[in-house]
Amino acid sequence: MLQTSKLLMMFFSLTILFSCTNSNQSAESMVKKWVGAEIHIPSNIVYKSISKDTVSKSIFNHSYKILVYVDSTGCTGCRLGLDEWKEIIDRCQTKNYDVGFLFVVQSSDYGKFEHKLEMANFTYPIIYDMTDNFNNANSFPSEDKFRTFLLDKDNRVVIIGSPIRNELIWELYDEVLNKTKNSGFSQGTNLKLSKRMTSVAVNQDSVCLGKFKKKIIKQVSFRIKNSGPTPLIIQNVNTSCGCTVAKYARKPIDEGESTTVALEFRPNSLGYFTKTADVVCNVPEGYVRLKISGEVVEK
Repeated sequence: MLQTSKLLMMFFSLTILFSCTNSNQSAESMVKKWVGAEIHIPSNIVYKSISKDTVSKSIFNHSYKILVYVDSTGCTGCRLGLDEWKEIIDRCQTKNYDVGFLFVVQSSDYGKFEHKLEMANFTYPIIYDMTDNFNNANSFPSEDKFRTFLLDKDNRVVIIGSPIRNELIWELYDEVLNKTKNSGFSQGTNLKLSKRMTSVAVNQDSVCLGKFKKKIIKQVSFRIKNSGPTPLIIQNVNTSCGCTVAKYARKPIDEGESTTVALEFRPNSLGYFTKTADVVCNVPEGYVRLKISGEVVEK
């Protein structure tokens, strides 16, 4: 965890950058109150991805989670910063950071918000908090700049503040998340076995699905062979968006044996697409990247 003094120094700088004469919440008090505090996540939460219900429990399997809370005041889509968050997600996936994202939206009109998701082609799952359970359980600060949190595996706050519009805050996130790079395994993994690297051979790591209609669900299977000296352990499969779901065997794959990772793609918009799935496992790179692409057409 970052030292409190470093966080305070950073937020003093941010207070100057984003100062408001009517603000009655100081960066110092926010850091002291929230860093180390536990965020309470309600049970039975529902995810949606551009008008499609989806449950994404794998988000909670990551070493860290980024929680973003936005209420219904004003333009929800604008305040959430969809395009900026897409860039942050891309950064984290490119660097293979072990982090999930919890976008929580409390809104009085989800119809308009879903239209903004479609316009931004934002396919990462969103939590619709219709009864405001998140805020009731946590009493979040009133200012948007203090409603983004980096959480550890125990849902305790490591950093408070949004990285999407300020590189200084992103540097704090980057410093913490960089420690998860290529780690490939959570606390629940057999660490004695996971520290032993292996190698794999993939029959094909990229598949073009061609043209198909929006209402069609596509499924692709990738065969991964353990070509190394120790059992292959797949800890997780991180997909680039909620429209792609991965299925895989949760057991060690012995030397010379193969396993299958199946990707199910449910189109939610028209046009060309490229989706990735990172198979986090005990190989030197920390993961094997699979890719599907194609074009979704109306007819």
